[in-house]
Amino acid sequence: MKVCFPISEDLGIQSVIYGHFNSAPFFLLVDSETRETQTVSNCDPHEPFAGCNPFGALKAYEIDGIIAAGMGDSVLQAMNLCGHRVFEAQSEHLIENMELFLEKKLPESEIQNSAAAGRCSDGEEDTNESGSGGCDHDHEH
Repeated sequence: MKVCFPISEDLGIQSVIYGHFNSAPFFLLVDSETRETQTVSNCDPHEPFAGCNPFGALKAYEIDGIIAAGMGDSVLQAMNLCGHRVFEAQSEHLIENMELFLEKKLPESEIQNSAAAGRCSDGEEDTNESGSGGCDHDHEH
């Protein structure tokens, strides 16, 4: 099985999960059987300077599951529509979450209707830590 994790630095299976899926600098694809990894830059390969684009980055890969610490409702809905199951990370360590995933102990992410409930803005997925639009990392990977 291929499992996808958002990361900021590629340390293989020792990587730490990045806090927000949509703006992660990279995705680490891990084969759960062989533990082989592949790093994918979070941008559309055809438009690398356009900013974060998890859909463009991952569309060419077959993924059996995504494990993330945070993902907005609209991105979660889109990933589900693309056929990707998304699971809630239980720690920041990729390897711990991989083990929980293989043991079927990770909860599947559900739509929270956060914006409708007033818990975040409608553009939550499109803001960086400073509150401005877009991502806050370099796309010259």
